[in-house]
Amino acid sequence: MNPLLKYKDKIVSFGLLPIIVTLIGIHIFPTTTMLGIGLGISIAGVLYDVLRLKGLNFFLLQGTIGIGICFLLRLFTGYEYIPRNSLTPTLEFMLLVCAFVHITAPELYRNFLRKFHLNFTSSYLLEAKLIVILSSIHLIILFVLHNKLTPFSPENNFGAIYLIPTLIYLLCLIINIVGIQIAAKQSPQEQHIIRIIPICNGKIYLTPHAKDTATWDAPIKSLFEGPLRKSQQHAKYIVLKHQSSVCKPAVPLKRIHPRLILSYRLQGLLPAFVQLYILPVGQENELSLSGGQFFACEDIKKNPEKFSHELMIECERLQLVTQVWKEFK
Repeated sequence: MNPLLKYKDKIVSFGLLPIIVTLIGIHIFPTTTMLGIGLGISIAGVLYDVLRLKGLNFFLLQGTIGIGICFLLRLFTGYEYIPRNSLTPTLEFMLLVCAFVHITAPELYRNFLRKFHLNFTSSYLLEAKLIVILSSIHLIILFVLHNKLTPFSPENNFGAIYLIPTLIYLLCLIINIVGIQIAAKQSPQEQHIIRIIPICNGKIYLTPHAKDTATWDAPIKSLFEGPLRKSQQHAKYIVLKHQSSVCKPAVPLKRIHPRLILSYRLQGLLPAFVQLYILPVGQENELSLSGGQFFACEDIKKNPEKFSHELMIECERLQLVTQVWKEFK
């Protein structure tokens, strides 16, 4: 798989695309219209992040704030607060302020995500520092040149004032993409094992191991290559995929959503990371896998040689969870 597709969630600088599009577009289309388009793109990205990915890309938030302020000022005040030919430096300054606040007080962003129960997937600090350093240098140089009234040719004026901010954000995007590609080549693929065990009436449902029929193990096992935050979604998918063989068709889907109860590492095995899910069912006769049967966790502890190594690691947690589920379901 292409590293850019596999690790697209880690390319945080994709959140800079609305800013880049806006900076380019305001030199082609009417500025107020382009600011509105850029703001719409940023808001759409934020909504997708929040509703679909349960997260919030900082650069999308940064772009929404910066572009939104410029759009509202230009829409309602015209050129009073943002004079002609100063829109790009103004927008660059607002984005610089957002990045500076983030690198000096990153806990504000984390607390914001925590308050709204959103996932924290990246600090964004490297790219934010790059923006602060390069944009600060650029704006200071512009300020000095403006005060000295140094004349610019039209070509130099365009490059110094308008082109450089776009190049700064493109550089952040390129550095992020190149870094992800290097990391993908130097590190092994992210993968782990998902194990799903049905439970009912304080017991767990097991089937004979595929390679050793004398050993009992989890009936559903899957190798998952992807970020941990998407493992719940994958667990639901494989349950639906195995539904016809695990549960009788009359069982409502809402009763068979898997629930994560344990994550652990195995020594000497690859992949070493394991996630254990339970699959609560209402009646024992709802399960119909060939050769499968229910076991009490006490029986598993008395005869460890009959059960897989992974199951013995999981037994204590399974016993606790099955009893709690039996009493409070």
